[in-house]
Amino acid sequence: MSRDGSPPAATQGPASTGFIPGNKIFNRRDFVRERFGAAAWDAVLALLSQEDQAQVASVDPGAWYDVHLVERLISAACQQLKLDDGLLMEMGRFDADRELSTVYRWFLRLIRPSFAIRHMNLYWRRSHDTGTWRSWQNGPEVSAELRDWAVSNRAMCITLLGYLGRTLELFGGKLASLEHTECRSEGHATCIFRTHLELPADEPRPGRRPTRADISSLARELAHSPNREALVEALVTLLRFQFGCSWVEVWVTGQEDRMQLMGVSGERGPGDQRRFVLEVAGRAVGRLELELPRGPGQRGVDEVLAELMPWVSIALETARVDRSEPHHVEESELARRLRRAREIGQLTPRQLEVLELVARGKTNKEIAAVLGRSEGTVEVHVTNLLRKYGASNRAGLVAMFWGEL
Repeated sequence: MSRDGSPPAATQGPASTGFIPGNKIFNRRDFVRERFGAAAWDAVLALLSQEDQAQVASVDPGAWYDVHLVERLISAACQQLKLDDGLLMEMGRFDADRELSTVYRWFLRLIRPSFAIRHMNLYWRRSHDTGTWRSWQNGPEVSAELRDWAVSNRAMCITLLGYLGRTLELFGGKLASLEHTECRSEGHATCIFRTHLELPADEPRPGRRPTRADISSLARELAHSPNREALVEALVTLLRFQFGCSWVEVWVTGQEDRMQLMGVSGERGPGDQRRFVLEVAGRAVGRLELELPRGPGQRGVDEVLAELMPWVSIALETARVDRSEPHHVEESELARRLRRAREIGQLTPRQLEVLELVARGKTNKEIAAVLGRSEGTVEVHVTNLLRKYGASNRAGLVAMFWGEL
């Protein structure tokens, strides 16, 4: 749809250069039917060619279809229903609500918003095999750039803007604005999207404990991690916030098949400790050590973890092989510095956890909320850390952590 509101004609498009799943077509159908009525949907279809009508009528939500079929469908809807930007954004939000099922929403609550923003292209690839996203955050300002999408259609971009906005809302934030500042359909090299997102904190939000019914969805989410560092971050967060583990260590097989610590979080306590050797084809790819809280529901947690571990092993191996990483895996920079800090300062697990959050830029209030402790207790830990490392203030401690360790 052009800036002046005049819709493009719904004509047969170019040869396929990309595909999207059929559920995208179903979602647009349901939006039109619920918003305008069944007769309106029939009127939209009447503007399509007979070939397109036949394809739409036989769509399988799990199969993939030419992305230009959806483009022609959107163009026909704009022509028949006089869709403006507001309605197109509503269509995008509707698509997000339908596509982000209960499990996906649960997982969005689990991951850090900053992680999802950095890896936006990872999620895009689940429903598009064309186009590449690059996204970044500067304070509350979130910007995203879409390159090389097979579609060059402003109406389609506006639906993406609505989808993006709704997805960001699922992180618990509030959107102050949504803008599509540059569009390829208007001669720009790429499409640029911007929004102002107010988040309470860049932290996961605890939810219900996973069950065996969630294993396939969890496995799929973990397998999509772009590299081992991202996978370990997601795994540690999953175990701490959803399974209720008080302490987690993730080791991976690195150079010369030696185990290297790549993720650590929490503090050992009176819970029940578990160790899992992560294997693929009889070869160890990592090790997971954790502590479960004691209670009547522990047996169920043990069963879920036991079934999940083979998928974790595969995801760990895939993150190395399929992401073109070297065969050896170095510790993440954060994990390496934390290990060094623990050795130098002889830190307790709690002190190490506080140091990690201080290094991430968290305030005492935020750290207290994450750890479930009082601000006074956190302040004592921070004071002890300053003394151990000879830093005069918090900024000096952070600078020392990232510069000297």
